[in-house]
Amino acid sequence: MDCPKRSTPAGLPYDAIVEILARLPARSVYRFKCVAKAWRDLIDDPLNRKKLPQTLEGFFIIDIFFLLRMPMYVESFVEHFGFINLLPRSVPLDIDPRFSFLRKRPEIENLLFSDSCNGLLLFDHARKSNLLDTLGYIVCNPATKQCETVSTCSCCPPSTECSKWYTRLAFDPAVSSHFHLIHFWKKGLDEEVEPLEDQVSVLSVCAYSSETGTWSQSQIDWNEQGQLEGWRHQGILSYDTSQYVFFNCVLHVILFGFDHVQIVALDVQGKTQRMITMPAAAEGRCWKYKGYIGHSQGRLHYINNEVDAHDQSCELSIWVLQDYDRQEWLLKDTVSFLKLFGKKSCTGSRSDFSVVAIHQDCNVVFFLQPLNRLIAYDMDRKEVIVIATFEHEFQDARIAPYTPYFSESLTLASKL
Repeated sequence: MDCPKRSTPAGLPYDAIVEILARLPARSVYRFKCVAKAWRDLIDDPLNRKKLPQTLEGFFIIDIFFLLRMPMYVESFVEHFGFINLLPRSVPLDIDPRFSFLRKRPEIENLLFSDSCNGLLLFDHARKSNLLDTLGYIVCNPATKQCETVSTCSCCPPSTECSKWYTRLAFDPAVSSHFHLIHFWKKGLDEEVEPLEDQVSVLSVCAYSSETGTWSQSQIDWNEQGQLEGWRHQGILSYDTSQYVFFNCVLHVILFGFDHVQIVALDVQGKTQRMITMPAAAEGRCWKYKGYIGHSQGRLHYINNEVDAHDQSCELSIWVLQDYDRQEWLLKDTVSFLKLFGKKSCTGSRSDFSVVAIHQDCNVVFFLQPLNRLIAYDMDRKEVIVIATFEHEFQDARIAPYTPYFSESLTLASKL
C-alpha cells in the first residue's frame, strides 16, 4: 500500500517546505503559524520540531519555601516548580514542570535549580541533611527527559559561609551537542557586602566539558593575559543568573568592582577573552539596580534603571551593544517606572522588580514584580502586558526562560 502524500500549505513538496522553514529565523516561523491552520499544524508537528528553529516557549518558576529561618542560618528549604506557557499550541508541549522524572530516581536526594541555557537546565544535587553539601550536578533536557550527572569540581573546596561558589551552564546546540559548566569560587568576600580596598582574594575559575567528562582549572598567563585576568583580584560576582548570559559561545558576566561595573567575557575553558565597558548613565542620574544582561536578535543587551537626582523619579534604560568589537553601546529605549509598575520612584533592590528575560527574537522585556505579577514590555508598541498573576506573593522566586531543544543527545545519555 502506498503511503498517503502529506499536503502542504503552499502546494510544494512537504520535505521542501520543512527545509525552507528550517533556514528562517524563529520569529518568522512562528508568524506563519498565525496564517492558517495548515501552517500551524505543520510547524507544531512533533516530527518537524527537531528541524525548525525554536523560540521562547515560556518560563519555569522556581519558588523557594523556607522551612525554618533563623538569623544568619537556614535549616532547610524546598523548591516548588511551575511553568508559564507563552505560546498557544495545537499540540501541547510535553514537559513535566515538576521534574518528577528526576525526583523519582532513588539516588537523588535534593534538587536545587542553578541555571538554564538554550533548552538545558542545571541543578545542584544537594544532600537533604545539609543543602551546602553538594553531591554533584545534574544537567537535563525537559523536552526529551534526558539527563546527565556531573561530579563536583575538585579544584575548589566546598561552599561554606566564608567561601562562595557559583556554577553556570554553557550550551549552544547550533555549535555542538556538548555542554560546559563554568565554576567560580572566591573565598572571604560576600557579594552582598561592599568590597574593601585592603581585601585581597583571587577568584578561581574551573570548567567542565561534557565531551571529555573532566574538570580543568583555568590557568592565568600573567605575561599575555595579565590585564584581562586582573579582574579576578578586585571584582565581585553575583549569584543572580540575570547577570550572566551565554552568547556567541562566550559567557558574559557582570563584574562589580570598587568604583566601576564591567562585563567579563569568558570562553568555555574559563579563559578571559575581553572586558566590556558598560554604557554611561545619563548626566545628573545614577544607577541603583545591579543590572541585567541578555541577548536578543543577535546582539548583547544591558538593562538598568536610572534615578533622577532632582525628583527621585526612576526610568529603565535598555541598551544594545551595536558593535561588539568596538564596544559601541546604543540606547535602545527608555521607559518610566510609572508606566511599568505604577509607581514613580524605586529603591534599586529586588523588592522593586527583577528582569526575567529579554525575548531572543523581538523587542520584548519580561519583568517579575514581587506583588505576584509577571509582565512584558513591548518596546515597539510601547505597551505593558500582564502575562500572569499568581495566587501568592513571591519573595525568593527565580524564573528561568525556556526555549526547547527537541533533539536527542548522546551527551545526555540517561533517559527515564
